[in-house]
Parts: sequence; structure tokens; C-alpha cells
Amino acid sequence: MLELYYYPDNASFAPHLLLAETHADYTLRLVDRNSNAQKSEEYLKLNPAGRIPTLVDGDLVLFESPAICIYICELDAGSTFIPPLGHPNRPLFF
Repeated sequence: MLELYYYPDNASFAPHLLLAETHADYTLRLVDRNSNAQKSEEYLKLNPAGRIPTLVDGDLVLFESPAICIYICELDAGSTFIPPLGHPNRPLFF
């Protein structure tokens, strides 16, 4: 199961939307920016930059929104959010 570490109205909105739209099996983990939870020792083990969002899929940890979005799209074989590898429009997605 995917875990998205997020904070509302933050860079985690796009990954959250894609998780919902692709019907991925995921859990949301709130990172409370008001208490600087993103700078906690536990969170920094996941994301050394101390930024939000972070996506965890087993041993894989991603913490840049574009990388997270690409990963989510590529997990969904039927996704229409990203052109498939080799498609002429693929470079335009980025």
C-alpha cells in the first residue's frame, strides 16, 4: 500500500489527486507543518530535505512532487494522465 505524507493546500495536492483518480490503494499520513513535524527526526529519515510531500511504496521513498506524480501515473497501466513510454508526446508531459 502506498503512503502519502501530506499537508493540506501544499505541494501534496497533485499526488493526492492522482492517487484518488487512479484508484490506488493508499493511506494518507498528515505531516503537521504547524508543529514543524517535517523537521522531526522520524520524518527526516524518510525525507532528508524535510519537505512535503513524501510517497512511500515499500522500500521506495520519493519526495519530489513531479517524481511522485510520474510514479503514480506509471503504476496505473490504464492511466490517461501521462503518455506511455516512447509516445511522441511523452517529453511534453514533463
